[in-house]
This record gives sequence, structure tokens and C-alpha cells, in this order.
Amino acid sequence: MATDETLEHLTAFQERMNAMPKRRAELIADARAAGHSWPTIGRALGMSHVGAMKAATVKD
Repeated sequence: MATDETLEHLTAFQERMNAMPKRRAELIADARAAGHSWPTIGRALGMSHVGAMKAATVKD
């Protein structure tokens, strides 16, 4: 893989990583809209319900 291509892949990867908190918050909102409790969402995320609630709010 050429160096320039490697850097392009790295940049694309970082862009996806930067979008993850917003996407996670969207999925949490979907789970809440489907009637799932905070503790259930927290378990799905591998965190406490308080952590899930914090993850649901993303600051731009």
C-alpha cells in the first residue's frame, strides 16, 4: 500500500471515529423510543445506566 493511500485510510478511519459518539446517541434515542429502559441500554453498551444517559447527549 502506498504511503499516500495509507494516510487516506487513516484519515477516513478517524472521520468515522469522530462520528461515533453522535451515531451512538442516535441509536440510544432509537432504543429509548422503542421503550427500552436506561439500565437495559447501559447493559447493551457495557456501561451503567448513568453512563448511557451521558452518552445520549453529544455536544457538537
